[in-house]
Amino acid sequence: MDKFTRTFSWIILTVLGVCIAISTLIHHLTPWIFQVPTDTPPFLSSSSTLELIITDVGSLVGAILIFYHSYHKYDLWRSILFLTGSFVFTGLEEAMWILLGRFGITFPTYFFSRGGLWFFEVPFYTCIGWYIVAYTCVFLAEKLVPNPRRYLAHAAIGAFLAMDLDLWTDPVMVNLWRVSAIPTNTGMWKWLMTDTLTIFGIPLMNFLGWFLVIFLFAILWKVIPKNVDQWGYRKTSLIFYGCTPLLLIICFLVLSGVEIFLIRNFFPNVNVFPIP
Repeated sequence: MDKFTRTFSWIILTVLGVCIAISTLIHHLTPWIFQVPTDTPPFLSSSSTLELIITDVGSLVGAILIFYHSYHKYDLWRSILFLTGSFVFTGLEEAMWILLGRFGITFPTYFFSRGGLWFFEVPFYTCIGWYIVAYTCVFLAEKLVPNPRRYLAHAAIGAFLAMDLDLWTDPVMVNLWRVSAIPTNTGMWKWLMTDTLTIFGIPLMNFLGWFLVIFLFAILWKVIPKNVDQWGYRKTSLIFYGCTPLLLIICFLVLSGVEIFLIRNFFPNVNVFPIP
C-alpha cells in the first residue's frame, strides 16, 4: 500500500500539474481557443502580477494546511483522492457551465476575470478554494454527526454549510470595487446571466450548484474508498476518478430537469438556469 500510494500520488499530481500548465498557457498565450473575453475591460486587465502570485500562493498554502490535517485524520491515499478529486470535479463543473454558455450551447453564464494559473477556464485558486471549503465543511459535518455510517447526513450537512458560506462571500467577491481602496479593483468574476432569480445579486443557480456539487462529491468520497478491501487500491482509484464524468452528467441533468420540469411548469416567469 505504501509503495502504491507514493507512486499513485506522484502520478496523479503530475497529471494534474500538466493539465494546469497547459490550461494556463492556452488561457494567456492563445486565448482565442477558449474565446477568453478580452474585449470586456477592465475585467481581464486590472490585476497585477504580484496580486495573482499572492492569490495563487496563498490558496496553495491554505490547501497544504488542510491536506496536513487530512493526512493525519485519514491517510495519504484518501487525502490525495479528496484533494485531486474535488479539484478536478469542481473545476470541470465550473468549466462546463462557462464554456457551454460561451460557445452558445446554453445561455451565457459567467466568466472569471482574473487568474494566474488556470484549470481550463477556472482559476487555480478557485479550484483550490473548492477543496478547502469542501473538506472543512464535510469535516465539520462529521463532528456534528459522529456516526461514520451516516455519510448521506455528512454530505448534506457539509454541502449546506458550504452553500451558506458561499451565500455571504460571493456578493463581496463579485463587488470588490465597492469595498476596495483600489479604484480599479474589480470582481473576481462577472455574471452574464440576465433576467434570472438572484440572492444578494448572485444568481440562485450558483448556490444550488454549490450544494449539489459538494453533496455528490462527498458521497463519492465516502462510498467508493470503502470497497478498497474488495477491489484493491488500483481499481478503487480508477473507479473513483472514472465516476467524475458521471457526476458531471448528473449535475447537468438534475439542474436542467429542475428548470424544465419544475420551475417552468409552476413558475413560468422565473428563470433560474441558463437552459434554452
